Amino acid sequence: MPNSSRIKLITFDAYNTLFKPKGSLSAQYVEEAKKFGIRVTREQINQHFGQAYKKQLTKAPFYGISKGMTPQGWWKELVYSTFISAGITEKDLDRNFDQLYNALYTRFTTAEAYAVFPDVLSTLNELKQHGFQMGVISNSDERVVKVIENLNLNKYFDFVIASSLVECEKPSKRIYEKALEIAGNVKAEHALHVGDDVDKDYFGATKAGWNAVLLERTKLSYEDFSPAMIADSSIPSHRPKQILTLNDLFPYISTLHGVDQTQDPTTATDFSPKSAAHAASH
Repeated sequence: MPNSSRIKLITFDAYNTLFKPKGSLSAQYVEEAKKFGIRVTREQINQHFGQAYKKQLTKAPFYGISKGMTPQGWWKELVYSTFISAGITEKDLDRNFDQLYNALYTRFTTAEAYAVFPDVLSTLNELKQHGFQMGVISNSDERVVKVIENLNLNKYFDFVIASSLVECEKPSKRIYEKALEIAGNVKAEHALHVGDDVDKDYFGATKAGWNAVLLERTKLSYEDFSPAMIADSSIPSHRPKQILTLNDLFPYISTLHGVDQTQDPTTATDFSPKSAAHAASH
């Protein structure tokens, strides 16, 4: 990791870093389905959504863009498959599926569907007061832009990059280079990325020449795994720089700027320039 003496740009992952589903995803599916006369349980959605998601990713990676699909069409296939696998008959589902799907697709652009983590606003305010440029880099469809607006987070960010709109996704170096370009051609060593995925966020950024911090929140969704279990990483031999809450982000940045601040070893680990450079060299 470059360990720059001066960070100018800070970018964040979106889902499970800035905000999370309000309640549970399955409960929201059940609620919307009920409006259209479709009876399904949270347990049925929980059991089948993750399986359908993985199958859809295998069948059509990256929203099927290379196959001519749109993100909305990709999600429509996934949602349909989830309800069918959950035991809803095609006859019952087809009757109102278009309306149900549109309701779900729209719901997940709103503050009704998502909740901002408690440490986000104070952190963003602090960083904004210190004059950092800030952005979002998200492996998601275009709805993430609307979600951030509806959660009133857009005032903090200079840009939001949805992978589906730039046709590349983390951990590709291209999406990090796109962020630097949008930010006014900031140099990679002056940029820091924060996210909860060890490969896509942490090592993706460091391979692109950025500084990076892994945010170790409690895992929240069907696709999460614990980044602390480095054996699951494609780069298993190096321990990421990590924080447990965004409240620890500015103190960490201060260490990169050479400010003398004591780090709590339980919340910010392995921040030495030597180990950072070693991790980035592989």
